[in-house]
Amino acid sequence: MNIEEVFQRWKATLDRRYGQGFSAEFVEKAHENLLAAYASFDASGCADSQSLRELCSASVNKSAQRLGEILLFERLKHAGYDPKPSPNGWGPDFLIQQDGKQICLELITPSTGDDVKINELFTSHDPLNPCPNTATELRQRTLLRMTAAIAEKLGKYEGYFRDGVVGSQDVLVIVVNDALLCPDVFFYGVSHNADAGVGGQSLAEHAVYGFGHSIWEPDSEGTNHVRKSTFREIVDNRPEPARDGSPRGPVPVSLFGTPVQPEAAEIAHRASVISAVLQVTLREDYGVMMLLREKAETEDRLFEGLLRPGALVINPRAANPLYVSLQHGLMRIVDAPALSLKEAWDLKNRELKLLLGEGYKEQPFPG
Repeated sequence: MNIEEVFQRWKATLDRRYGQGFSAEFVEKAHENLLAAYASFDASGCADSQSLRELCSASVNKSAQRLGEILLFERLKHAGYDPKPSPNGWGPDFLIQQDGKQICLELITPSTGDDVKINELFTSHDPLNPCPNTATELRQRTLLRMTAAIAEKLGKYEGYFRDGVVGSQDVLVIVVNDALLCPDVFFYGVSHNADAGVGGQSLAEHAVYGFGHSIWEPDSEGTNHVRKSTFREIVDNRPEPARDGSPRGPVPVSLFGTPVQPEAAEIAHRASVISAVLQVTLREDYGVMMLLREKAETEDRLFEGLLRPGALVINPRAANPLYVSLQHGLMRIVDAPALSLKEAWDLKNRELKLLLGEGYKEQPFPG
């Protein structure tokens, strides 16, 4: 496959997801945005011959990973950073600078691997008429793909440390592109990331904070119920045996916590080198996100409410914490001034009126 065929594959994907409900001009503009992102990345010095070769690969996994790198580069550039590749081609995917600190970003795009059950569950799952058991199994299996991706990149960063590629003062971020853990439908990567875990939080939060099912409990007065999270240090692996026929062992899911179980505690200690995990959805729909982002920047900030920047999960035990200004930078997708409290309040009123209709009574700004 050559690069022109890749471009046409992007167009076909956008047509499949958006062609029925949106105009041809809308889809064409989204496609042009992807081409512009590719051109910017290609001219940046971050691309190499392997990047292009794998982008054009027949392997969906390799191609999705390389597209994710292109779109992460575009996102960082639009947020005001100047992402650079690691010297000599060995090291984190991107290096950025802020406030005298070097921030390293390593991207991974987990696939469903050999877990064919995930795709079967995607096909059978109906969000409007969900089957509780099916929905839970889907979330648990996709969580395992998330935990494997984070563990793989933790090991990669440890290798960079041994080789002196990253330093003890560098801020290390794992970026998990959940593109292959999303169903093949529109607006994933625009207003949605991969479906949440069993407790309602993002998959990344389940993978490192140990969230379990949410439960309802009576409040202190016994008149209402409040939702509370449960927590766990490890989760069961999937029931299918490993490739060698052996049973799969349990999986730690409290990397950013203080677990007591030995296996979970050991990887949590290792994970203190990681400052954060950023879960994002970087796939063809990003071209639509760019289109709506432009409208938010030039026409109406109401469009900003349609865009989801992902989930940034902070490690409170990190050797190098992710400071607040960098948190804001990594989550910035719209290049526009921060809204005042009054502006944000008015925008929320407009959004609710749009969703609920003209019968919605606007709430006055307090004070």
